[in-house]
Amino acid sequence: MKTKLDDLPVAPDDGTSRGMPPRRLSVGEPAGFGLDELLRLSPWYAMLPAPVQGWIRERAREHRVAQGQLLARRGEIPTAWFGLAQGLLKTSVLAADGRSSTLGGILPGCWFGEGALLRGKPRHADYVALRDSRVVLLPLDDFARLLQEQPVFKDFVYSQINERLHYFMDHVGDVRLMRGPARVANALCGLAHVLNNPLGLVHLPIAQDELAAIAAVSRQRCNLALQHMQAQGWLHVGYGHLTLLALDPIAEMARSG
Repeated sequence: MKTKLDDLPVAPDDGTSRGMPPRRLSVGEPAGFGLDELLRLSPWYAMLPAPVQGWIRERAREHRVAQGQLLARRGEIPTAWFGLAQGLLKTSVLAADGRSSTLGGILPGCWFGEGALLRGKPRHADYVALRDSRVVLLPLDDFARLLQEQPVFKDFVYSQINERLHYFMDHVGDVRLMRGPARVANALCGLAHVLNNPLGLVHLPIAQDELAAIAAVSRQRCNLALQHMQAQGWLHVGYGHLTLLALDPIAEMARSG
């Protein structure tokens, strides 16, 4: 029987994942999708009337981002809502002195960037491709029209914003105080969170150097932390991917700092 994220041992629900029931994928399923498949797997899309779904399909378009390139830059005025169809992204903030602070990773199936669209102000962070990626773009005007005319879409978007607020309050504030192993564990917990991994992937399409970039640690420190977690039976390290086996002890490792 294939393992699903919902089947893994996790901490009791603290209310941070309410409101957005995802469709869960099993370990062996692909981590990349075409436009039609991404829309079909998106809960907000499934709640809309068929004519509206067809209209969205006509308006959405795909955009490719090469490894190391920016999908969106801090300070630019947003023009579209994003959905990751394939690849891996990280959210980061670059200071004036060149220092970079990583806020988290984004896996296929995730829709993001709605906060800047609603504010109508420049983006507060960069979205960087850690590997060649495909992103679905829904233009700002169409996003705004859906908000105005489709209550279920509006409910989804505002629920997601609320979840993001609680997620960052619960997880991001303590990262600066964490040691290397705890940073790696925290990054894994972030990738398993419904906001960044709405499809519930257990087989994470991420290499060690990519995880190190999200955790803001060296590849060597990341490798040592992963080897410890694998020896404990919490995850399996593969070539270019990681398979989560138990989330409870990984979360406890993150909380230990």
